Amino acid sequence: MIWKVNLLLLCLSIYQVAGSVRILGGQDTQIHRAPYQVSLRYKANATAPYIQRCAGAIYNSHVILTTAMCVQDLVIQRLQVVAGDRDRTGSKGNVYRVQRIVIQDDFDEWFMDNDLALLLLDHELNLKNQGLSGISIAKDQPVAGNLGTIFGWGAKDDSQSSETLQIAQVKIVDVAQCRLSYGQDRITKAMLCAGSYNNNHVIDACQGDAGGALVVNGAAVGLISWGSGCGRPNYPGVYTNLVYLKGWIEQQVAIMKII
Repeated sequence: MIWKVNLLLLCLSIYQVAGSVRILGGQDTQIHRAPYQVSLRYKANATAPYIQRCAGAIYNSHVILTTAMCVQDLVIQRLQVVAGDRDRTGSKGNVYRVQRIVIQDDFDEWFMDNDLALLLLDHELNLKNQGLSGISIAKDQPVAGNLGTIFGWGAKDDSQSSETLQIAQVKIVDVAQCRLSYGQDRITKAMLCAGSYNNNHVIDACQGDAGGALVVNGAAVGLISWGSGCGRPNYPGVYTNLVYLKGWIEQQVAIMKII
């Protein structure tokens, strides 16, 4: 029992906690620059207000990609997806209910491995008339050093969350280098790493923005998943590797009979 408690404390010291939102080093942007970006909002009980919890990415008109950690053990009736709104607490977006949550079969909540979930919406997204679009998953793994783009409703520094959608660019970090930071066995094939420096400031995703897409050359390669704190030098952000998990996504979407 003692080892389990110690492991849990270690996990909590490293993992991102859904509900605390920030992107370090980001800039204000408009939602049309990320038409696939959605906000996942949740209320703790029947009378509580909806609060921004995580982000997600539109895969197609019925399915949202996000991380398993964002939606595990939630009451599905209290979860909503908001699309087309640049403000974290805004009311201008289109609201969708979730019919079903599918968590990746091999998701490991202790080590955040295979941190992926699909949300099946209860009615179809109107992609043409609402300025929304799905995003494809890249065919190949991103090359270390390539720039990727992330979006989120996060802080510009280590302070309060931003009300306005943020944009930031991060560099893909070589897996071997990332393993030197986190441990040889800590970064699996279902993960990839990214982070950048700008004028001695670290650019990084952090808590609560989990589920937002990491996009390279117009295609999604990852989802914001976890990291060691926020913006720590030599500890890049860790992302769910969508290229590695692409086959599972396609299989599940086919089972849902939604292409």
